[in-house]
Amino acid sequence: MSRRAGHAPASPVPFDPAAARTVRSALGLSPAMVARALADSYAMRVPPALVIAWETGATHPTERELVALARVLWCLPGQLMGGRAATLRDHRLALDLPLEEVARRLRLSLRDYTAMEAHWDGDRTETLDLARVLQLTPRALVRACGREERLDESLRRAVDGRWLSQVEPVRELVPTLPEESITRALKSLAGERATSSALWGSSSTSASSNIIGNGNSTGTGTGGVAAEPAQQSSDGEGELSERFWALAEG
Repeated sequence: MSRRAGHAPASPVPFDPAAARTVRSALGLSPAMVARALADSYAMRVPPALVIAWETGATHPTERELVALARVLWCLPGQLMGGRAATLRDHRLALDLPLEEVARRLRLSLRDYTAMEAHWDGDRTETLDLARVLQLTPRALVRACGREERLDESLRRAVDGRWLSQVEPVRELVPTLPEESITRALKSLAGERATSSALWGSSSTSASSNIIGNGNSTGTGTGGVAAEPAQQSSDGEGELSERFWALAEG
């Protein structure tokens, strides 16, 4: 298993201005009181105007500011993210877990985990531990580990009639899903595609008959225009993966 030493610059921290405003108001704190608490407890010189800017969406807090703000507001950072955590970094911050703590729980060096947080390449055991430590659902795990494209490829192969051969690859991509759930979902997807293809073919045959019956083999002219059958919504990769999740998690 490789360990990458470098990684791309981190994306902006997810932040929900309305959530921050709601939590502060519920505590009966003013922006000035929050600013003062940030200065007193975390040595952050944050003027009340900046707190207001966060709450209006004019600007977003940095990682350090988000964590400190959540502590001042007596909540987890995830509550201020509005359910927008996407990357492993986001999910770690949402739980207010330092890099060192996650690395320790995964039995990795800080250097290794820091690199892997940007480009996850852990084995099955490490991935299972990661999902447990960061409390990741199967879908969140796939997204945070950057495995969506590989899952889409396996799903395409499954609906092309090779669903049984894709059970193990999908199980490796989503080790937190039970094997029976994956098997059921892939089998159902393949069956739905087979049914959809049969119906599509029937429609095409019917349309061709109408064209020939009207004496217009090119599909143009009055009474001889053949409408191209619409493909089923599951043909798109996005729709296919959504259907997989509905079947696997249902």
